[in-house]
Amino acid sequence: MLSLGIDPGLRGGLAALDAAGTVVGLWPMPVAGGEIHAAGLADRLRSLRCFDTHQDIGRVTLERVGAMPKQGVSSTFTFGTGWGMVRGVCAALGIPVVLVPPTVWKKQVLVGLPHDKDGALRYCANRWPLADLILPGCRKPHDGMADALCLAEYGRTPR
Repeated sequence: MLSLGIDPGLRGGLAALDAAGTVVGLWPMPVAGGEIHAAGLADRLRSLRCFDTHQDIGRVTLERVGAMPKQGVSSTFTFGTGWGMVRGVCAALGIPVVLVPPTVWKKQVLVGLPHDKDGALRYCANRWPLADLILPGCRKPHDGMADALCLAEYGRTPR
């Protein structure tokens, strides 16, 4: 079974790990027209469901989020709409979703590292040195894909 981590948001990402913790796939969040592209997300999730190889998605680990301090009403609404879109696509495809607060997954995964985007990037660079977090045309690693990898690892690790 695959463990899929999703960092919701327009600059979020998706990451799939197999049972051994090997990176199966890593993608930026599909976006179109300034919002999460539900059909693109559904296509990506369907492409991971290889029933003939028994590599189905065991679960999606999704960050349980809320409003952030100093974030405007419009951006909060947009973010919440995208988060709900991710949950809705997973529900429509029958994929179980585990919601985890950022403080919980960061405490378990980012041990000894800062509990921020930089900590997630450093963790991923050490844990999966061959994982390409730099998108074509960019110079800096994609922190949304790093968070997604960390969420997938949290979902894969027994507690």
